[in-house]
Amino acid sequence: MASAQYVIGPRDEKALRADSVFRQFDRTDSPGCALGVYQDGVVRYARGYGLASLEQAVPLSPRTVLDVGSISKQFTAMAILLLQKDGKLSLDDPVRKYFPEMPAYADRVSLRRALSQTSGLRDLWTLWGQTGQTFAGDTVDALHIITRSAEPNYEPGEKYLYTNSGWILAAQLVYRLTGKSLAQFADERIFAPLGMRDTRFLADRNAIIPNLAESYAPRDKAFRIQRSSYDGAIMGPGGVHTTVEDFGRWLNNYDTGVVGGRDVITIMTTATTLNSGAPATSAPGQAYAIGLTVGTFRGLPVVAHGGSWGGFRGHFLRFPEQKFAVATFCNLTTSGPDSLAQKVAAIYVGDQMQPDTAAAWAASLAKAARVDEVPTTLRGLTGVWRNVERGEVRRTRMKGDTLVSDGTTPTRYVSLGGSRFRAEAGAEVRFEGEGVPQRMVVRTASSTLTFTRADTAALDAPKLAEYAGDYRSDEVESTHTWKVEKGQLAEYAGYRRLGVLEPSYKDGFTRGGSVIDVVRDSKGRITGFVVESGRVRHLRFTRVR
Repeated sequence: MASAQYVIGPRDEKALRADSVFRQFDRTDSPGCALGVYQDGVVRYARGYGLASLEQAVPLSPRTVLDVGSISKQFTAMAILLLQKDGKLSLDDPVRKYFPEMPAYADRVSLRRALSQTSGLRDLWTLWGQTGQTFAGDTVDALHIITRSAEPNYEPGEKYLYTNSGWILAAQLVYRLTGKSLAQFADERIFAPLGMRDTRFLADRNAIIPNLAESYAPRDKAFRIQRSSYDGAIMGPGGVHTTVEDFGRWLNNYDTGVVGGRDVITIMTTATTLNSGAPATSAPGQAYAIGLTVGTFRGLPVVAHGGSWGGFRGHFLRFPEQKFAVATFCNLTTSGPDSLAQKVAAIYVGDQMQPDTAAAWAASLAKAARVDEVPTTLRGLTGVWRNVERGEVRRTRMKGDTLVSDGTTPTRYVSLGGSRFRAEAGAEVRFEGEGVPQRMVVRTASSTLTFTRADTAALDAPKLAEYAGDYRSDEVESTHTWKVEKGQLAEYAGYRRLGVLEPSYKDGFTRGGSVIDVVRDSKGRITGFVVESGRVRHLRFTRVR
């Protein structure tokens, strides 16, 4: 494939090792990735692996345009900071100063909070998912949903929780202050001054973009196109289309400050603090700044961000002290660009890094020997497990003589002895507690989550009938109907069937990634329910029938 690709830089020993990281994509029948390796402000090595278009057999290259998803947030942040430098706003202004149509709680949400994932604003996409409707996804739709949200997920500044809503407001703020769309403003003030001729915010998904890659997802043993149907509203939280070659010009700006200046760069790359004074921790060793995460990777200071949209996936790592960076932009949902970028970074600056303890832990877990457990022991580990803080429920059950996680595709738990299991690649599960375990601890290389046992509920049709009825949320302007169908409780939004509500614990149900808690009055009558769904917390529905 190398002979068919446009390559920047010499294919030296390190470049050849980088090529090996992408071996699985280096084919003529697969989507893949574009790689950019940057040193001292220039592209040291760049090439593509796989195809930009399966239909047209067009190879990926450093000049292929790809959607970089949430990597776009740093460009939106720069636009807002340029307006602050122009004297048109302050990061400490409340959002409601510019969006008076927001509820009163927005007086406590500053622009800084909105751009640092500490705002408490409910996420637009998750709110839309509760309506059961299909949107064109334009800015009018987006603002309507955001401004009707009755309460924040939490007190602004109390914690970190990723959300896209603040970035949609930021894009609209650029328009309200300048009369120009974010796409126009960014082109004039950011992309053009840096010579980024192949970079743009997507303002029209039907636009013809030269060298644009298609995006894909696996399907059986082949692939299917994976496009997003949203338009307009993706500007701000996402929407930037660029190349790894162009992206190097942007990365160089962090050192030169040609756009924004050193003071703006410092603001963007300084960790945000919470109300408590603690950093807005987003992952171990990482905290959110303004459109970027900052922290350390294997002992080296790093600035990073990832992104996904449709079938596109991207990630970049920038090591300021080494003046080195890596970007991986891919057109396949399962590409894993963060892991790819980390492996390439290790090839080039690994001699300056601390040992890779995360990789060593994952390798040790993968090699751990299986220990046979008697089925009666495994049955004591079945049940419903709940993490209230995250609004997440997981379920374990027996499939034959094997313990599995519940779901569309059950995950097999491989016993390693001592109530310890390998659940999947890079994930360990431990059950803790005397007698019948009361805690399930799920550990990966990047996080550790604790779930506590919930009282398992099994409801027959007559008991399910108590929950049947209509429930209304004016926030998302949607009425959900719960119906008993074939011994199951189904949920509808209008005429659209959202799915089956799985009884999990007393008055608790799950549907997809949502946890639903039924609310009763003092007499035990059902008055509504509350949805906890990842980036949306405490969304309330009131029973109307």
